[in-house]
Amino acid sequence: MKRSCFLTMTTIFLTLILAAGLALAQDVKTYMDQGIENCEKGHYDQAIKDFNQALKLKPNDAAIITFRGVAKYAKGQLDQALADFEQAIKLNANHGKAYYQRGMIYENRQQYGKAVEDIKKAKSLGYHVETDWIKNLERKAAAEKK
Repeated sequence: MKRSCFLTMTTIFLTLILAAGLALAQDVKTYMDQGIENCEKGHYDQAIKDFNQALKLKPNDAAIITFRGVAKYAKGQLDQALADFEQAIKLNANHGKAYYQRGMIYENRQQYGKAVEDIKKAKSLGYHVETDWIKNLERKAAAEKK
């Protein structure tokens, strides 16, 4: 009888943990979806708040940090966006979108050599990048060295 009770309690406990994990994942997804939607609408401050809420539930998630950086970039907060992309890369060295976004900031700052490195890295990680854009950046980087 005691064994049966223990198994029942264990099953209930594991079910509660699983349910809590699923609820947490759904909350993160909800905040992410809201953040993306707000970003697309140009509501960058709200998007940043949404991504911050998602990060409270799932700290150190490279994808969430990258999305927050995109909102900051769109808002014109280049230093803060750059910090987010660098943090995302430190957390996940294979996160192509973070390299791509950081490369865009470098291009914006006319640091073409760094931009080429990041954009090529993003492409090597499977992130879609137009080859003509890379060639254009390479020409600018070569001119930058002269």
